[in-house]
Amino acid sequence: MIADAPLTKRLFRLPASLSVMGVPVTPFESYDHALECITQAIESGRKSSCVAINPLKIHRAWREPSLLDILREMEYSICDGIGVSIAARILCGQGLNRITGCDLFFRLLSLAAEKQWGVYLLGASAQSNAAACARLPEMYPGLRIVGGQDGYFTDPGDAVRRINASRADLLFVAMGSPKQEYWIAQHRHAIDARFCMGVGGSIDIAAGHLRRAPAVFRMTGTEFLFRFALEPRKRLAHQGILLRFLLRVIGTRLCNAGPSRVRAREANTES
Repeated sequence: MIADAPLTKRLFRLPASLSVMGVPVTPFESYDHALECITQAIESGRKSSCVAINPLKIHRAWREPSLLDILREMEYSICDGIGVSIAARILCGQGLNRITGCDLFFRLLSLAAEKQWGVYLLGASAQSNAAACARLPEMYPGLRIVGGQDGYFTDPGDAVRRINASRADLLFVAMGSPKQEYWIAQHRHAIDARFCMGVGGSIDIAAGHLRRAPAVFRMTGTEFLFRFALEPRKRLAHQGILLRFLLRVIGTRLCNAGPSRVRAREANTES
């Protein structure tokens, strides 16, 4: 359940993004701040999408211009990794509060139960998807799971039709990154749901099939160390990417003076 203070009825202007190595990241003050901005967009009827930004995704975007374009088009780009927060401090002179994709997913589910928004889960295995659809209403009484489908479908058009037929307000896509971001970007125009977000392994976690890092790792932003300890061979390449990311950030800061900012889409509303 959401531990922060209850959402208010204030209307919030989306803060201008910080540019972290060319990728915009929204400097939300807290989870409540993010939830307030997302709620405002949903209740206004605007379509919006959210992406979790971490060093691995930025590194991939350096090599894939199409992915970089997608990341720049997302309405909300949350600071999912401690490396992104450190990079923002080095490059922009301003740290970023971490708003992890997994935690935001569960907080949005709690909010959806309160607001009676319909939720559709797309992705993961058939077993995980079905288990998550069954377990989440028990975790969040009143939550309306209006549909679910595993990620092993072959007809994207049929998947979109199922989503729209469910009249979902929120669509969560768990296909792994960046596949889920590409899928959302490709089909966003045809999807009626007002909010879309890629959630990676969060459906597996909701199903009870994947273990989250212990609280101490989540609080310190060192989940990557926990995952490395569990799967050292699989995660070794990731550690190399994190090191190269940090070195490139430091090199960029040494070669350029002054903080870097990019303008973000702003809601035409006032506090």
